[in-house]
Amino acid sequence: MIKIAIVEDEQIFSDCLKTYLDTFETEEAVDFQTLFYQDGEDIVENYQADFDLILMDIQMRFLNGIDAARQIRERDPDVLIIFITSAAEFAIKGYEVRAFDYLLKPLSYETFALKLRRALDHVHKKKDDTLLLHLPEGVCRISIRRILYVESQSHTMYIYTKDGVRTTYEKLGELEKLLAPYHFFRCNKGYLVNMEAVDRMEDGDCFIGRTRIPISRRRRSEFMDHMLTIM
Repeated sequence: MIKIAIVEDEQIFSDCLKTYLDTFETEEAVDFQTLFYQDGEDIVENYQADFDLILMDIQMRFLNGIDAARQIRERDPDVLIIFITSAAEFAIKGYEVRAFDYLLKPLSYETFALKLRRALDHVHKKKDDTLLLHLPEGVCRISIRRILYVESQSHTMYIYTKDGVRTTYEKLGELEKLLAPYHFFRCNKGYLVNMEAVDRMEDGDCFIGRTRIPISRRRRSEFMDHMLTIM
């Protein structure tokens, strides 16, 4: 199931996109769950990072698509965004918020299907490389490859990424199982590290940047073996 948001204030284009998605579902044998919003304000309010793709108009009455995308990017750096516009010059601004592509009005089904097919290829690849987390501020999808390490303190998990720190209440053991295929290793009771992010070892500890993470004595041999497999 692919979850899609359509953010479009003109009903005629919203209906057009729905018709095109229905046709695409039938032709390509895929399943879409589609939610509709009439303005940028509507989607950013209580936004949950569980969409795979957002089709969004740029020119809207209250909150335009570019500004809406900026707010979405703060909570969801990975969702694919395709902008819809009647003027190509507006689409250039989309690259400021890492838009995947744009559609120019009026829409032809052939162009729509071509770009949607390309977007779905990325969605399927990305689904295997992202982690959906329940954070205090809501649901968030983060790129596994951007996680440096996970620290457990009491019942709180601190997920350190290249983009900052996320706090969640997931169990470390559950995260360990999910991240094991991506070369993450439980180096001690409270830390799970991305082996590809380890810079060096010193006195039995590993370093990720300037952060020193202890490796338990009984896990050091396995840690070294794991490092050798990814070198």
